[in-house]
Amino acid sequence: MIAIIMAGGKSTRMGTEKPLLKIGHKKMVDIAADAIKDSKAEDFFIAVSKNAIKTRKYCLKRYDTIETSGNGYHKDLNELMKSFSEFVSVSSDIPFLRGEHINTIINAYEGCSITGAVLADSIPSGVTPSHVFENDKKKVVTVGLNIVTASINSSVLLFKDPARYQCKYKRGPKNLFKYPFEKPCID
Repeated sequence: MIAIIMAGGKSTRMGTEKPLLKIGHKKMVDIAADAIKDSKAEDFFIAVSKNAIKTRKYCLKRYDTIETSGNGYHKDLNELMKSFSEFVSVSSDIPFLRGEHINTIINAYEGCSITGAVLADSIPSGVTPSHVFENDKKKVVTVGLNIVTASINSSVLLFKDPARYQCKYKRGPKNLFKYPFEKPCID
């Protein structure tokens, strides 16, 4: 299965192109690309658009890219479905993504779409999730890692280790992102 990093969004909430934000010494899009390289994904592309000119320029020099209209996440997924019948969709702004996370969702694949999620009550205070929904009578938060297919059936894969996906909030802007496993905070 291939993976596609979604990096063509408008970044309206952040106000800057998130794929190019650095966490430590790495841009977030590079963190996603490295995680995919460390996974069992057969290949990967980065979906870019006119909405993120700097990201597009950066990725065109380094990675295989696919141009999307940039008319919204779901519209871009539908465009990609015309070329790929199934793929792992990876948000370009998951700072703690690892190859093992991608392998977990690929291993769970049984022919239908999968939404990766964590329990909403595991999100630290001070962090506002962008998408919360109910699954098995529990509130869950999407993590930006999905299997996309044309199947009308879908499931939720509940990751049990939210620290690997969600930013741990500490007071002060220099400590906003903290790596899991007690690695030092990012400046």
